[in-house]
Amino acid sequence: MTPMKAIVPALAAALSGLAIYFSMGLSGSVATTPGVLWLVALFAPIPVLWFAFRPESKGWVAFAAAFAASAIGALSLLFAYGRFLPAIALAMGIATPALAFALSVAGARFIARRVAPISGVIAFAALWTGFDYLLSQGPNGAASSPAYSQVEMPWMIQGAAVFGIWAITAVMGLFAAAAAMFAATRQRSFAIFALAVLVLNIGYGHFRMATAPQTETVRVGLAGNDALVRAGLKDDEASALAVVKAYAETGRRLAQQNANVIVFPEKIAVLRPAWRSAVNAEFETVAHMGHALVAAGFDERGVTRQNNALVFFANGAAPQTYTKRRLVPGLESAFVPGAKSFMVSDRTGIAICKDMDFPEMLRGDSLVGPNLYAVPAWDFDRDAVWHAHLAIMRGVENGFAVARAANDGLLTISDAYGRVLGVKKTADGGMVSLRGDIARGPGQTLYGRIGDSLAYICLALSVLLLAVAAFAKPERKQ
Repeated sequence: MTPMKAIVPALAAALSGLAIYFSMGLSGSVATTPGVLWLVALFAPIPVLWFAFRPESKGWVAFAAAFAASAIGALSLLFAYGRFLPAIALAMGIATPALAFALSVAGARFIARRVAPISGVIAFAALWTGFDYLLSQGPNGAASSPAYSQVEMPWMIQGAAVFGIWAITAVMGLFAAAAAMFAATRQRSFAIFALAVLVLNIGYGHFRMATAPQTETVRVGLAGNDALVRAGLKDDEASALAVVKAYAETGRRLAQQNANVIVFPEKIAVLRPAWRSAVNAEFETVAHMGHALVAAGFDERGVTRQNNALVFFANGAAPQTYTKRRLVPGLESAFVPGAKSFMVSDRTGIAICKDMDFPEMLRGDSLVGPNLYAVPAWDFDRDAVWHAHLAIMRGVENGFAVARAANDGLLTISDAYGRVLGVKKTADGGMVSLRGDIARGPGQTLYGRIGDSLAYICLALSVLLLAVAAFAKPERKQ
């Protein structure tokens, strides 16, 4: 390939890569009003798809351009995790989704040329969605999905309540591929198709949110203090109780403001049997005197080491413990994972941070009907927005509101339709609190009942289209 001919695919890769980076990397925002980056994400795949669908493009060049675009977009991982994760983990985090995206683009190009252009459009959506599902079976769950880029526009993500996050990926794929095919062929039918996909998806989202049933409202209170993190890491009673007393004091203030559910971050302190009764006494007082449920995360060290959330009740019942089931690879290798979900009698569920990265696990939990999740969490500062989006999406998929409090991250309150009702960033300067009223969700959704059926359909459709294309007579020389 001559230098001049290389300019077009290089520009296409750069445009798509930059759009991916800014829209669904670790940029973006969590806000109470919709932003614009969801639109950037919708258009992000179009440049490389346009190049792939052009008659004069070469297959290996299209593959390389798509791989480069996705890899550029994923460079935000270095920005967020370069200080914490080993190089091999970062390399896999960038290369694996890039390979999936490149195979989706190359497969769509192959099918479009061998079968028909519309088949290529459908194939890209099916392949991208199928790979998105397969990647979710790994140790980081669905964390790499492009669908989270749409969270800031709640109307776009209501399909997740029907078919899970895969519905959002499929819509993004259909829109981008149809728009790119229009740009490559100038056939107006593809522009109409792209617009119809977008309008129908947004229309359904608006309808679902407009017809949401009335449910019980609960006042939640969240708090986090990054200045206490260092003390919370110390394995001694004095440090642990100092942190606990600071959070208990904040809990009392939130309870005085009629907060019914109070959530503090993950691993606020080390907890050993020698000082567990003193810790319990502080939070039991808050729960009982404030008539509130209190959930706080601890690094509990006894016979085993576990990442636990302790739950305290307004009625004076003995505290209960939920153990984090999905641990951060490498960083939490010393912890023993839990095995059970947790829900109290008022249908408030408990999960911890990375648990919310796994759609299949949370869908299983939804079978018992939680309508609000209290989520102690711990972010890495620069990934706070991205990680909050994952929790918000789980709520839409499964019909529950989310109250999430993170160290080194965000305090967020979101309803079961993905609307952010309150958000604040924690800070080193002192205790940050957030209080807000939120409607409990409707509970189990259609997705909770039918599961990942759309993902299976996309995988089967991908295989079928590739098989048809493989046996079809090519219309032009490749």
